This record gives sequence, C-alpha cells and structure tokens, in this order.
Amino acid sequence: MSDGAAYDCLVRFHVSPSIGSRVSTIHIDGNTVDVRYSGTRDIPVRCGTYLVHAYASWIWRHGEVDLLVDVDPGDVIDIYYAPPHHHFAKGSIGLLPQRGKGLTAAVGGIVVIVAFALYLAAGSFLAELIDRITG
Repeated sequence: MSDGAAYDCLVRFHVSPSIGSRVSTIHIDGNTVDVRYSGTRDIPVRCGTYLVHAYASWIWRHGEVDLLVDVDPGDVIDIYYAPPHHHFAKGSIGLLPQRGKGLTAAVGGIVVIVAFALYLAAGSFLAELIDRITG
C-alpha cells in the first residue's frame, strides 16, 4: 500500500458503535490503519486481492475477524465491521451492514450490577431507618 504506486481504488471502512468506547484497528495485508471508535474511514488502495483483519481494543484485543476482498480498478468497496459489545463475543465483518454480537449479555450484565447496587443501597437505608425507629 505504500510503495509509491498510484492508488486507483478505495476501501470505505465502516465501524458500528458498540457499548463502551473502543478503538478499532484494521490491517489491510499487514498495513495497520487505526479507526478511532465508530464512523467511516476511506482508505486508498491499488486494485488486487486483500486480506482485511479487524479487531477492537479495550484492555485487550477482542472481536478479531478476517475478510478477503477483491478490488477491481476504480472500485469503491464498502466494508462493515461491528465490534462485539463485550470482550467474549466475536466481531462481525462483511460487505453489508453488520450488527455487533453480545448486546443482550452486555445489557443483562449492566442490569444485574445496577440491581445489586440498588439492593445494597436499599438494605443500608432500611437498616438505618429501623435503627432510628427502634433506637
């Protein structure tokens, strides 16, 4: 991608938003391109066949996926990557819009944590209230 020859094609890389702020990174035939968070990044390339490797980063790499694409002269190839919503799910990549995996588990985990925190807060409040009434 960087030997000085003219670029005659374009890879338009779309990253879907996911729960939490994550940095997505792609490698096109080993060349690294950072795609910060969600959005679209235009990457000029020469025609040919490319291996696109994508992953998200937050604490560690996760959501790693690969896609082999053929780019013909003058083509604009749209590639869609959806990072997972938690570290233990796989990412999604394709030539059509993708949805991130693991949303139900991520939201469920957040709900359980919030419910437990409310339970602890309510228990402390009730214990204090009973001490004041009986004390």
